[in-house]
This record gives sequence, C-alpha cells and structure tokens, in this order.
Amino acid sequence: MRYLVFSGLGIGFLLMGAGLYALTLRKAKAPPALPTKTQLREQAALVEENKKMRLAAGVIGGLGALLVILAFL
Repeated sequence: MRYLVFSGLGIGFLLMGAGLYALTLRKAKAPPALPTKTQLREQAALVEENKKMRLAAGVIGGLGALLVILAFL
C-alpha cells in the first residue's frame, strides 16, 4: 500500500513541476520600439521570475521522479 502512496505523490509532484514550467512559457507582450525604463525593469523582472520558476519546476519534478523511483525499488 505504501508504494501506491509514494507513486501517487511522485506523479502529483511531476504534474506540479510540469505545470510550473508551463507557466514560464507564456508569451510576453511585444516590447515597444523605444521602451521606457519602467518597461525595461518589468522585462528584467519577468526574466528573473522565469529563471526562478524554471529552477523550482526542475526541483519539484526531480523530487517527484525520486518518489516514483523509490516506489518501485
């Protein structure tokens, strides 16, 4: 029975990681020809946020994969 719990949690974490990664793939608005400083800061913040979210998605997906592997050992 515990193997079912580990595999269920692992699959759940894998799905969460995939969903978090999918959030980083959203398309940003096209920048204007001459962006202002505020728009440049927003773009830089979005890039930084995407990096953090992709890292978190990798960690969560890795944890999910580990749980699935442990369920079958």
